[in-house]
Amino acid sequence: MTSSAPLSPLHALPSAFAEACRIARSEAELFERCRAALVRHFKSERVWLTVGTGNGSPTRIGPMGEAPNAVEIAGFSAGAVRVAVSAEAEAANEMRAVAAPLAFALTVLVELRGVLLERQASLDDASFQLRALRQVSRLLASAHSVQHTEELVLDFMAEVFQASWAALYRPKLDDYFVLQQRATDRRTPHVPVTREALDTAVPAGIPTPGMSLALRGLVDADTQLAVPLDAGEDRVAVLVLGPRTDGHAFGRAESELAHTLAVAAAISLRNAELVAELHSAATTDALTGLMNRRALEERLRQELQRGERHHLVTSLVLLDVDHFKSVNDTLGHAGGDRLLRLIAQVLRREARALDVVGRLGGDEFVAILPMTTASEACIFAGRVQASLSEMQTVHPEIGLVSVSLGVAQAPLHGHAPSVLLASADLALYKAKHAGRNTVEVAGA
Repeated sequence: MTSSAPLSPLHALPSAFAEACRIARSEAELFERCRAALVRHFKSERVWLTVGTGNGSPTRIGPMGEAPNAVEIAGFSAGAVRVAVSAEAEAANEMRAVAAPLAFALTVLVELRGVLLERQASLDDASFQLRALRQVSRLLASAHSVQHTEELVLDFMAEVFQASWAALYRPKLDDYFVLQQRATDRRTPHVPVTREALDTAVPAGIPTPGMSLALRGLVDADTQLAVPLDAGEDRVAVLVLGPRTDGHAFGRAESELAHTLAVAAAISLRNAELVAELHSAATTDALTGLMNRRALEERLRQELQRGERHHLVTSLVLLDVDHFKSVNDTLGHAGGDRLLRLIAQVLRREARALDVVGRLGGDEFVAILPMTTASEACIFAGRVQASLSEMQTVHPEIGLVSVSLGVAQAPLHGHAPSVLLASADLALYKAKHAGRNTVEVAGA
């Protein structure tokens, strides 16, 4: 049986040095780990590394205190860095036999670390872009309200580019308005900008760093980057960024990254708008902008359940326009529709923040009044009647407007939505037969 060749005294050190280079987070940690590998290999703590860079005194790595018997075993240089290996007595004799390969191994290690440091900026930039794209993917995959999505987009973009301030211009009719902004210091409010002017100053495509002549006078004077957020041919917003907090200027790389992220942000904002539009179409009465019957019934169910859990009363006010047919006959359906919109405005104005008003259909409206008794609901009904009676002064063409109202209270007049609505409807029917322009309470 043939025995294998004896292992080199350095057989374990290359892998230990490579491991140190892989996991060290600084040059100081690198040499600490290399020294530890030498200590383990030569079984002596009396080993030192002396590192000099040409700037100031060399750094000594190893046991504290004087080492009069320490001798330099090997020294090597790589660029501006010089490293010397020293040891005492027995360890020095063993290490001297392998000084040349040891110096070569450490020289390669330092040179390799220099290459890695040169590449670190590029690696960090690539890693950063990947993290940014992952965050955008999460943004696109999440369903948020329009306002929440605006906040996420603004916060994300400001953080990505380390901007001292950021503003999101959103189009509405003929102008852009800043609905969301972020800043590391206090900033003055951004004024609205005409839509045509800003669209001209910020054309579609890759953003151009710096303040262009077209942008001057439209946005903040220290604007450093204007980013169009376009979903296809649809301009969703314009993002404006101030100077970077690290003092670096926006360059081509930042401009290209901004374009990539802007496409995803624009799609996310457009998706949020579409979701809001769909939700609005499903829950809103198209004529008045109030809740429709379906949404009202769902909201009433929620309020009754909440009232039952917390032992709270909820009142329902049902409203019907008196002689509405004659309005349509006199003013036409356009005039009747206008009257319904005016009534909707009155209901919104008289309702509290926690109240819910909506249109059941035709000329019939409903108000859900949480934590309100029937007698308190009658006060609300009286305010509505008073406001409608004054409408003739502002809109004389409509004439005198009156309504009949029925009030029901839960749980007194019903626990379920259908039962409470039926109770309020009976009260309304009673008000109609009592001569109209009056308020009746269920069971009274």
